[in-house]
Formats: sequence, C-alpha cells, structure tokens
Amino acid sequence: MSKDVTSREGKKPVTFSHAVAMTAVGVVGAIVAFWILASLAGIILFFVKIAVIIALIGGVFWVVSRLRR
Repeated sequence: MSKDVTSREGKKPVTFSHAVAMTAVGVVGAIVAFWILASLAGIILFFVKIAVIIALIGGVFWVVSRLRR
C-alpha cells in the first residue's frame, strides 16, 4: 500500500557513456577553471611586479636626492 521512498519509477539508470561524458565535462571544466585562474594570477602578478619596480626606481631617486644635499 505504501510506496518505497527510493522508488525510481520512470527513471533510467545512469549509463556508462553518460558517466564518461559527465567525467569528461568535469575534467575539461576543471582544466579551463585552472587556466583562467592562472591567467588572472599571472596578470595580477605582472602588475605587482611593475609596481615594485616603479617603487624601487622612485626609492633610488629619493635616496640619491637625499644624499646630494
């Protein structure tokens, strides 16, 4: 009289090809996500390097101007 809670009427089981396709999509998605994150980190690191170089050059000019006085 009562239905089983885990009843799967009308639902097909996951086939092997479906599991392989889901795994492939997951792997490709992870690769793309890591590539995007690495690109963003590289761009941010590039700008940090430029800022450090500008700060060092400015610091050298400041030290030289202080020593000339």
